[in-house]
Amino acid sequence: MGTEVWWSSLAAADRDLLGLLDAGERARVESLERPADRGRSLISAAMLRTAVAAHLGIAPADVVVDRTCAECGGPHGRPRIVSHGTPAPSVSVSHSGLLAVVVLVPRGPVGVDVQRLDDLDDPAAGRAWATREALFKAGEPARGDVAVSELRPPLPGYVAVVVAPAGQEGAPRVRHWPRPIPA
Repeated sequence: MGTEVWWSSLAAADRDLLGLLDAGERARVESLERPADRGRSLISAAMLRTAVAAHLGIAPADVVVDRTCAECGGPHGRPRIVSHGTPAPSVSVSHSGLLAVVVLVPRGPVGVDVQRLDDLDDPAAGRAWATREALFKAGEPARGDVAVSELRPPLPGYVAVVVAPAGQEGAPRVRHWPRPIPA
C-alpha cells in the first residue's frame, strides 16, 4: 500500500454514522455547539474508521483509535491506530468548510490539511498555510524524510497538502466516501 487519500463532504453527515464511533468519539461529536462542526467531526471520525477498516480487513467498529494528547493527556490529540498483530497504518485527518479528508500510509510520518480559501485572511497564501499545518500534523519531520505534495480537492475553492514519507511509489490512491462528491 502506498498513500491512500479518502475524501468526503458534509453532505454525508448522517446520525446513523454515530453507530460506527466509540463512546469518546460520540461524546466529542455531541459536545460541539455548531451543527456544521458536529457534522465535520462525525464524518471525519467515521471515515477514519472506515478507511482503516478497509486497510486492515476488519469492521469499522473494531478499529481502535487513540487520540491521547502527547502534551496534556486529554482525548483530543493526533489520531493513532492501535493494532494487535497486524501493522497499523499511520493516519492524518483534516476538515474545512464542506470537505473532510483522511490519509493513510503504511508507516512513518503523515500529515494532511485541507483549507477552504474563503476562510483565510489571505487566500493567496492557502498553499503555504496548508503546508505548515500538514507538516505540523506529521510531527514536523525533517524535509528530506518526507515528500510534500498538493492534493486536488474534489470541490473548487479549497487547497489541500499531504506530507508523507519520501520514496512512496506511485500516485496516491484516491477514494470518495461514501460516494463521489458532485462538483
